[in-house]
Amino acid sequence: MKKIAKIKDNITKTEFKHLLNYTKADTSIRDNRKNRLIKIFSLLYITGLRVNETTQLTNKILLELMKEKTTKIIAHKQKMEKLIFITGDGVKQLKNVFGEIEENDNFLLTSERGSKKSPLAINSVIRDINTYLKKVFPNKNITSHSFRQSLITELAQKNINTKVIQTLIGHKDISTTYRYIKPSENDIMNSLELVR
Repeated sequence: MKKIAKIKDNITKTEFKHLLNYTKADTSIRDNRKNRLIKIFSLLYITGLRVNETTQLTNKILLELMKEKTTKIIAHKQKMEKLIFITGDGVKQLKNVFGEIEENDNFLLTSERGSKKSPLAINSVIRDINTYLKKVFPNKNITSHSFRQSLITELAQKNINTKVIQTLIGHKDISTTYRYIKPSENDIMNSLELVR
């Protein structure tokens, strides 16, 4: 029998702010881990990237993204080139989180003992993020992928063309983008009120 997957909850702007504040105030974790989590959460929320894509970002790539508001990476999952986009407000938020960044090819996110020349282990990062999210939101099903799903849903709620969302998020197939869009009961009721 096929296991029924739990539907992930979206992460709202208010929940994202709570997550950052909670993490900053958390005295049970080391400063290095705390800073890495805040950076990853910010990247996930602002860009809609996958965790594995954030772990392959270098200082040079982030600086280009913040300067040009777009850059290219090789998407880990599809092994093809992918454009990343960011708004002016997103640039300000990332500058606030990352501070001064040297322009080099070192990886942006590193472990306490890891080399700046090799990326973080993706499965460990995902497990760490999901465990931490469960601690912060014990009654919700928020995971590392909720950030991506939330961005897609929010764009759809603003009536952004689905092809634009597909391109922004980097899905090969538009049906994948449709699967991410999770309308709320209010969205459904508001749509019904437009015609009835």
